[in-house]
This record gives sequence, C-alpha cells and structure tokens, in this order.
Amino acid sequence: MRKPFWSLVANGRYQVGCTGQTVYVLDRAGNELARFRDMTYAYYPALHPDGDIAAVFSNNGVMAVYSLSELRLVKKFRVSAVNATQTGRFPCFSPDGRYLYHIEGRKGDGCNSRLSVYSTAEYQLVRRLFEEGQETVFDCMEIDEKTGGLFLLGYFRRENTLDYFVARWAGEALTDVRPLDTYTRDFYQSAIHIKQSGYTETSYQWSDFLINPKIKPEIERSFGPADWGPFNREYTLEDLKRMDLSLSRLWEGRG
Repeated sequence: MRKPFWSLVANGRYQVGCTGQTVYVLDRAGNELARFRDMTYAYYPALHPDGDIAAVFSNNGVMAVYSLSELRLVKKFRVSAVNATQTGRFPCFSPDGRYLYHIEGRKGDGCNSRLSVYSTAEYQLVRRLFEEGQETVFDCMEIDEKTGGLFLLGYFRRENTLDYFVARWAGEALTDVRPLDTYTRDFYQSAIHIKQSGYTETSYQWSDFLINPKIKPEIERSFGPADWGPFNREYTLEDLKRMDLSLSRLWEGRG
C-alpha cells in the first residue's frame, strides 16, 4: 500500500517522501532505503542539484539535511525563529548547489518573514535579508530551471491594504516587482505548493482547489454570488499537472 506522502520529490536516483513524522528515502522504483524520525511536522523537502542531498523543513522551525547515498543525517539546525506560523515554506537550492535559500519566520514577529541564505559547504548562515520592517512578506519561492533566477511570490503590507506581487531576486534586493490581483496570488500560492510537493494527492486534498469549491456554495448562500477569480471553476490534480505553472512564467506574463 502506498504511503500517504504529503510531499514526494524525485531525481534520477532517489525519491524523498515526507509524511510529517517520518522522512523516507526511496530508490527510483519506490523501494524504501531508509526512514528518519528525527523531526516532527516535516513536510517540505528540496533536492540538491548533485542528486545526493535532501534538505527538509519542519513547521517546528527546523531544517534537516540528509545524505541520500550514505543514508544518514548530515546536519539539523534551527532556521525559523517561530513555530507553526510560516508553514508551507519549501527550501530551494541554487542551481550551482552552493547555497540553500529559505523563507523564515522572525522572532516575535511571526506574521512577517525574512529570506535567509545558507552555504551548503557547512550549512552555515551567509546572510539574512528583509529582517527588519513590516512591509514585505513572502509566500513562496521557486528557482527557474532555465535561467537559474530566484522568483518570489508575496505581498507588501500597506496601511489599509495588501499589495500582492511576483518578483525576481537579484542577490540583495527584489527587482522588477510586478503586481498581482488577489485571486491570481491565491491561485499561484496553492498551485506552486502542490507542484513543490510533487503533485501528491495529500497536498491536493488539503489545498484551496478542493476546499474552495466546498465552501463556495455556503458562502454564496449567505452573501450572494461572487467572483472567485481562477477558483470559479474546479481543477483536478491532473489539470494542475498539465498547466505546469511557474513563478518565472507568471513574472514574465506581467511584464
């Protein structure tokens, strides 16, 4: 019986599956090679470009790094200053494998976020950005496989509103910030999360793509018909796979 993986990511040699309490290492055929139970609420994996390393983030604010060929824990360290408020944050490796990027919660400021960069030589912190202020909040990030650029989805907190955006990161700052409407941001936030989870049934079952159609009739009975943007129609998991959405293409389309 197939395990109910929340996330299942793969390269040409290994698969890494996360159920929350356990991180599994599988071969290409799906045979279990190892399992690790050294974290709780561990749902968010990323694979190093060389194919031998997996980084897994836990909602408890901890990152674990595993060697897939040696089947061992390489390092476990706290990255987020708060627990449970910055969920759904998949780490990303740089295309050259030298750095690990991550969106994290800030101490005493769980509703905000920062962007941290770690060296993969020893998994030591290199720098943190957006550590101060209340304005910039990130939802998710994604590396463009063709250009190697890092793209972020998020919003600026204004006095009376939230301004949603997709932007390219240029090493120290956001560049070419392009505005989004609320529905597009919500759609892409949910879709990229499912994509980074490996399009698993579990991630889809807990997403807005199933939740919104269930709550929409009740809300409209109470408040009348409303425009739900992209969520006006239902999307199956296969629909999302065929769409193959990316933050880089969203950014290009808003230029």
